[in-house]
Amino acid sequence: MDEKVMNIIALIKQRMNGAVVESMRESGIIYKVNYGVTIPELQHIAQPFKGDHDLALQLFEQDIRECKIIASMIDDPEKITGEQIDTWSDEFNNHEIIEQVCNNLLWKSDFALPRSYEWCLEDDELLKKAGLLIVGHRASDLSIKDSVFEPYISIVEELAQTEDELVSNSAIYALRQIAKRSESLNNKVTEAAERMSESDFGIANWIGNQLLFELTEE
Repeated sequence: MDEKVMNIIALIKQRMNGAVVESMRESGIIYKVNYGVTIPELQHIAQPFKGDHDLALQLFEQDIRECKIIASMIDDPEKITGEQIDTWSDEFNNHEIIEQVCNNLLWKSDFALPRSYEWCLEDDELLKKAGLLIVGHRASDLSIKDSVFEPYISIVEELAQTEDELVSNSAIYALRQIAKRSESLNNKVTEAAERMSESDFGIANWIGNQLLFELTEE
């Protein structure tokens, strides 16, 4: 094991918190090894290693929650490959790791957007959540054509009729960000929100009404 990896693990162990581990376990956030270190503390540990791609790869290989999260904080998005995204997504087994890896890192990669479309069509709700988070972030990139994002509107409208609360907030986030891109997309998102708000399915109805409220407020 690389000396830097061992040093980081030692820093993690110094900050271990059993109460946090138990709270996460009760919330269904399960890892093989979890020391309960808070995100701000992990950000502090990660700071000196920003941009170290090789170290990020080694850290993510560890079966330790904190190592995987730090890996997402330090990796260089310019060096990420499609193969790496596929490998890391195999570890998407709870909502925290998805949020950390996607929000900290993956969305910045040019390989992420095609994956996000594929993931949104998967049966796996965790992958759908990851896909929605990525597209929500990438929607801020105005160099990408609006037409790339339009299919996600119907994807969200369809999954809202079948999915549970796991993807609802990510779905709202993705459509909210897409709506901000242009008047045309805003109109399409609003139309989809109106249809969802009339649905008899609870999650779809909630997503639709929440989006209509937010878009009207804006």
